[in-house]
Amino acid sequence: MEIRRFFIPQKNIDAKNNEAVVDNGEFYHITKVLRLKKGYKIILCTGDGRDYRAEITDVHEDFLRTRIEGFSDNVADLPFLLTMLQAVPAKDKLDIIVQKAAETGVSRFVPFFCAYTEERDINLPRLEKIAKEAARQCGGGRLMRIERPMSFGEAIDIAGQSALKIMAYENERTTRILSLKDDFKTADFSASFIIGAEGGFCDDEYEYAKKTGITPVTLGKRILRCETAGIAVAAIIREAYNLYRE
Repeated sequence: MEIRRFFIPQKNIDAKNNEAVVDNGEFYHITKVLRLKKGYKIILCTGDGRDYRAEITDVHEDFLRTRIEGFSDNVADLPFLLTMLQAVPAKDKLDIIVQKAAETGVSRFVPFFCAYTEERDINLPRLEKIAKEAARQCGGGRLMRIERPMSFGEAIDIAGQSALKIMAYENERTTRILSLKDDFKTADFSASFIIGAEGGFCDDEYEYAKKTGITPVTLGKRILRCETAGIAVAAIIREAYNLYRE
């Protein structure tokens, strides 16, 4: 039987006594949805990249106790900080974007408004729930941090803090992510990538990003939807990191 993983607050781990309590929303999922009982093995995560192997020892009305049998660093998480900055798309596309970002290992998700964004209503608790479920399903040990929606300028400032800082731009013809080999060799490597909404970026935004040190990159001759572009970029960065750091 597959050993399932669940996220709990760090304060629920009692390292001294090798115990942990599950009393948040995961308790309902464990006992009511999966119907796990005393004696079942589970993995507990606190969102910091560490996995705790545990056995359920007691089930109460609104919480359960576990015995911690060991712990280890999660091997599915990326060894570097990967930040995705996404212009807010129309309607419910943000749900699928957040889900796939968490699946591909994005560490930090930054929604922002730009010239071509129209949607302004963002449900952060819903997005956080989607990200948690995606991390659980993919075996991740870290929870993707989702920032409050911000302006284009604020997003550019965040992107500028990374060693690799790129913008997917449909009018770029020559620079590809794989051509930025030296950026991947930075000692303290981190990466940020910026994805536009349905209309992409206006000329002023493009020029501002370039002026502040963001590198426009091409994803090839095909124009990808905004909900597809981020997945492609995250996958390319992951593989380039493995290629250039070995």
